Amino acid sequence: MKPNLQSWVSKLSKQNMPVLGDVISELNKITGDAEADTNQLAEVILRDPHLTSHVLRIANSVQYNYSRQTINTVSRAIVLIGLKGMRAICISVLVIDSLMDGKPKEHLLKLMAQGFHGATQARRLVSKLDAQAGEEVFIAALLFNLGEMAFWSTEELDPKNEALMSDNPATRKAAIEEVLGTSFKAITRELAKHWKLGETLESALYPEENPSEKVKAVITGERLSRAALYGWDSPQVQKVVGEVATLLNLEVDDAINQIKVSADEAAQVALNYGVSELCPLIPSSIRVDTKQRRKPPNKIMKGDTHLQLTLLRELSATASDNINVNTLFQMVIEGMHRGIGLERVAIALIQGRKLKAKYVLGEHTEHWRSQFLFDIGPYSESIFTHACENPLPKWYDADKVANQKNLYPDDVVRVLGRIPSVISVLQIEQRKAAMFYADRWTFGGKITTDQFESFKHFSNQAQLSLTMMRRK
Repeated sequence: MKPNLQSWVSKLSKQNMPVLGDVISELNKITGDAEADTNQLAEVILRDPHLTSHVLRIANSVQYNYSRQTINTVSRAIVLIGLKGMRAICISVLVIDSLMDGKPKEHLLKLMAQGFHGATQARRLVSKLDAQAGEEVFIAALLFNLGEMAFWSTEELDPKNEALMSDNPATRKAAIEEVLGTSFKAITRELAKHWKLGETLESALYPEENPSEKVKAVITGERLSRAALYGWDSPQVQKVVGEVATLLNLEVDDAINQIKVSADEAAQVALNYGVSELCPLIPSSIRVDTKQRRKPPNKIMKGDTHLQLTLLRELSATASDNINVNTLFQMVIEGMHRGIGLERVAIALIQGRKLKAKYVLGEHTEHWRSQFLFDIGPYSESIFTHACENPLPKWYDADKVANQKNLYPDDVVRVLGRIPSVISVLQIEQRKAAMFYADRWTFGGKITTDQFESFKHFSNQAQLSLTMMRRK
């Protein structure tokens, strides 16, 4: 049976990128909710250490961090960039990771380099026209050729589809009809609808007679990225430069200078996104070491002593910095997760005789917000009621887990399992208000003495910071 549009969309979105679709759907839900906060978005990002590292590196780049003060936490990065800006970064990183999985083909790398170049040009163009649309335009231009990139990330180069890359328009058109039964542009549009990548991308693919400034920027940026492949002095570039000059009301020389600056910025952006192999494919003056290849993420978390000390210092300054309680808890939970290296972490509020998770981090903790709900009344017995008996932090090591099975009733085992963990009670004016819970689940193995001591430091600092904030 000859392939068609829906068969390609189904294959590319469900067979090759199912996890990507789930995460994008979750990001869209959070960033589209007027009541969403940074904590919810931070949780999604922090579930993936690879995504976390990329987000922080991008947040600390010159494109975002103008103050040059190091951003150490995801929650701070979201405050700096905003929910929609962070959504754009996350989707960009996730799509790139999916496409680059394995050994990427040369044509895919060229398309991706073209995407970064066009996206950076488009973002700079729209900044002169609509300052609020930068990230929306960036992601639309970056993914302008998503259908073709997705195709080459999965299909092998053979005589049957080699003509898809032909420089001859007629040959390429015939090959597209024969191999695809549709067009790359149509596939991109359907993927954009499926993942809700934004109206700007959909409109740029099939523009109206009088497109918006955002759509104009995307189209012009994409055309610049293609024209630049012929050289800066080529007729193709000169034609688009004239359009840029008219669009921004600039002299032609000023327009070409701005375009070349954007090309250099595009190479730096690709570097920030961790795809240094694209830099030589972008027509810029920046030269980088392309021998550093992307490394697969390590599932076992490792602590970061420097991050621990930094966050503890920031926590001690929370009262004077006017940080709210939500931000404080987010700093604590991120410090325990990324700083100490505890795979699963939760801050649960004590509400009468119930313990309910409010903040959660770690892989497979998504269900905790609804299922981490335990009775801690006088007729119950568990690790949580045991921890409530004495405010000092508790370490339930392997021996206690094996010998004190009464502390692990069915509801606790169903949600958390029967594994070593650490728990600390947070008190406010002698009232038990919350609990910190953390474990290493199946990835990291046993909890070490150093990790328990660090856990106690964060618990104590949270207690001190809350006390100071209340007094102030």
